Amino acid sequence: MSDANGGVKAVLTAAGGATLLGLSPIFVRLSELDPQATNFWRFALALPILGVWAALSGAERGGTARQISWLLLAGLFFGAEVGLWAAALDFTTVANATLLSNMTPIFAAAFGFLLFKERLQTGIWIGGGLALLGALTLSIARARAGAGPTPELGWLGDTMGLVSATGYAAYLLIVRSLATRVSTGAVMLWATLAAMVFAAGASVLMGESFLPTTWQGWLPLIGLGLIVQAAAQGLIAYGVGRLPIVVSTILLWMQPLSAALMSWLFFGEALGPLALFGAGLILLGVFLVQRARQ
Repeated sequence: MSDANGGVKAVLTAAGGATLLGLSPIFVRLSELDPQATNFWRFALALPILGVWAALSGAERGGTARQISWLLLAGLFFGAEVGLWAAALDFTTVANATLLSNMTPIFAAAFGFLLFKERLQTGIWIGGGLALLGALTLSIARARAGAGPTPELGWLGDTMGLVSATGYAAYLLIVRSLATRVSTGAVMLWATLAAMVFAAGASVLMGESFLPTTWQGWLPLIGLGLIVQAAAQGLIAYGVGRLPIVVSTILLWMQPLSAALMSWLFFGEALGPLALFGAGLILLGVFLVQRARQ
């Protein structure tokens, strides 16, 4: 396959995965279970498919013990990110939680500065400032509209969504560093296994029930496991590891845009002018940060 065809394939897979990922908040909201138990089934139901995928990829690209250890750590970060984000949906709007959790590049730049002494270019400072201003604007717009399942605690949901971006930043940094050396199936298998363990522990600590009360309650859990975790995250893991960081960032914007559209259709959570302005600032800021980092 030529480099051009490989690039097109990576673009299509990343964009398709990000679009499908927009279904995740819809399934979480429709779940009969509490957030962490819902996440447990998201990961558990995906594991058999990911196990077959990893096996078909071949043992030679299954990862060394050291690489698997890093992937397990990535999974713990991912489990924490999804846990915070899912909990945020109980307090704030789908659009707010998803947009704020997608400020990952801002925290990735901060990690680079703190851990690897990377120089922060002017574009990173400007982009980071715009994204944070956009986050504040988005939160103000949500508060003024009184939107979300628990409007009086919407600020808490917004904060959870923002903090969750740190976990996703760590997850993507590890996945990106291993994507060309370990098969996508193996990456997803080990990371999902660790995330499932994290979700199970969090659910037990919070005293959540693990079983839906009706058979219909299994439908959103199956959707999360098969469509979101196995299909969407697998497509993203494949595409992001083979694309320039700026390109992958723009493609991943399909997730919050898709989530915002579907939350409007399913829950009537429309974005007003002020919220749209805040969302635009976040996306512009993220783009500037990624362009500067590249």
